[in-house]
Amino acid sequence: MGQADSNARWRSAPATQTFAVKRVTSLIGIAILGYLGITLFYALLQRSFIYYPQTQSLDTALVDVTRRGGSAWRDEDGNWLGWYQGTPDATRRVLVMHGNAGQALDREYWAKLFFGLEQSGPWEVYVLEYPGYGPRSGRPSEQTLRDAALEAMDKLQAQRREPVLLLGESLGSGVVAHVVAARPETVAGLILVTPFSSLVAAARHHLPFLPVSLLLRDRFDTQALLADFRGPMIVVTGSADRTVPERLALPLKDAHQGPLLHWSQPGAGHNTLDINPHAAGWREIDAFLERYLESRLAR
Repeated sequence: MGQADSNARWRSAPATQTFAVKRVTSLIGIAILGYLGITLFYALLQRSFIYYPQTQSLDTALVDVTRRGGSAWRDEDGNWLGWYQGTPDATRRVLVMHGNAGQALDREYWAKLFFGLEQSGPWEVYVLEYPGYGPRSGRPSEQTLRDAALEAMDKLQAQRREPVLLLGESLGSGVVAHVVAARPETVAGLILVTPFSSLVAAARHHLPFLPVSLLLRDRFDTQALLADFRGPMIVVTGSADRTVPERLALPLKDAHQGPLLHWSQPGAGHNTLDINPHAAGWREIDAFLERYLESRLAR
C-alpha cells in the first residue's frame, strides 16, 4: 500500500508542476496583452492627453475680448488669430504662446503683467490662439501650432520690422522654440514659464512605464530647437510644480550661452505662480529686460 501511495505521488507531481507552469505562462500572457493594450490606448489617443482646448464661437470671443479691454487679432479674411492689447505709445511687443489648456482669452493675466513692467515698457501684448482652441478652426498638433506661431510672427514683422519678445507658457515654450529655430532674426528674447526640455521628457515623468520616446508624434524638443539661440532668456519655474517639475527646465538653463535669468518661485505649483508685476522676481525680470533688450529692440 505504501509503494502504491508513493507511485501516485510521483505521478501527480509532474502534473502539478505542468499546471503551475501553464498558470504562470497564462498570467504572463495576460500581463503582456494588458501592457500592449494600455500602450495602444495611449498611442491612439495621445493628442487628447496633450491638448485640452476650450472652444467658443467667434461672436462670443469678439464680445469677450472687448469686455476685457483688448482687441481681436484677425487675418485678412477675418479669421481669429488671437487678441492683443496695448497703448499707442507702446515701444515694445511681446508675443505670448499659452499652455495646453483653455484658450488665449484666458491669458489676460499676461497683459496685466506686462502693463506693470515699467522699466522695460510700455508694452503691446499679443496672445496667439492655437488651431482648435477658442473660436479658431483646425486641430492642435505640433505642426499646426508651429505654423500658427510662424504666421503670427510674420504678421507682426509685416506691421513693423523689429525683434519681438516671446513668452512661452508650459507647452507654449515648445511653440516658442519653433519660432526661434525658424525665425531667429525676429526674436528679441525669451521668457519661458514652467518649460520642459522636451515633451518626451515630460511624458516620461508622467508615464515612466511606457516607451514614450517611440510613441510620441508631437515631441516639442525645446532644448534642441534653442541650441543656437544666444539672446537673453528668462526661465520662471515653481519649486513645487508637479505637472512640469522644475528639473525638466534645468537643461534649458544649463545649455543656454547667452544672458540668463532664472527665477524659481518657492512653493509655487504649475498653476499657482505669482504673476504680480510688483513681486520682487518680476521687478528683477523687468530690469533684466530693460538691460538686455536695449540693443535688440528698437525704442
